[in-house]
Amino acid sequence: MEHARILLFDIGSTLIEGPDSGPAQRFADLLGIEKRAVRDLLFRTELSGPEDLAARLARQFAAGAARALEVSASLWRAQIEEAYVLPGAREAIARLKQAGIRRGYLSNIWPPFYQRFALEFPEEAASGDCFLSFRTGLMKPDLEAFRAALDRCGVEPSAAVMVGDTYKADIEPALRLGMKAIWILHRPHKERRDLARVLNGEARRPHLTLTSIAELLPEHAIMSPSCES
Repeated sequence: MEHARILLFDIGSTLIEGPDSGPAQRFADLLGIEKRAVRDLLFRTELSGPEDLAARLARQFAAGAARALEVSASLWRAQIEEAYVLPGAREAIARLKQAGIRRGYLSNIWPPFYQRFALEFPEEAASGDCFLSFRTGLMKPDLEAFRAALDRCGVEPSAAVMVGDTYKADIEPALRLGMKAIWILHRPHKERRDLARVLNGEARRPHLTLTSIAELLPEHAIMSPSCES
């Protein structure tokens, strides 16, 4: 038995939590624009700051420049200030680091939320193994996002573990690629449909389900026959 060569973590709602309403919905509500289109802008674009975002919103959605800047500045600041580290996340990462287990980050995320992650986990952000949708333009559950991360890490799917809170975005695609998967099911009310699919045998089970990131231990990264699906 040996440890996985890398654990790839989702960031939002796995390590760091934010407001119940995501940024795309908040922009859509405040500017009267379509949520899906603004989501692509937020999560697939390497924005330099709220001014850059406001200029793009004004061009792409014909939003008034002054209003776009007001909303962008407010929500950018709020995303940094309102985000918080989930209980036990620091300790879980520290345990993995102490055990010498490589960590990476594969996340659908926009710049200010990542800024908060970098403030809270500076060594992790500086590790180089961060595969962020706003930089790559690839978003989970697209399998290409997973393949690109694994290729850059030089790791085969069978030697990697995906750790995330969302079945459709994190767990299901990882299993399809032949990765191991650990489901952090701390928000079962948001995952109830996929949880029912798993319990009814309609969707593949993750290799491990935890109720909190605080429960994640180095031994969960051990690759053994008992972990095989």
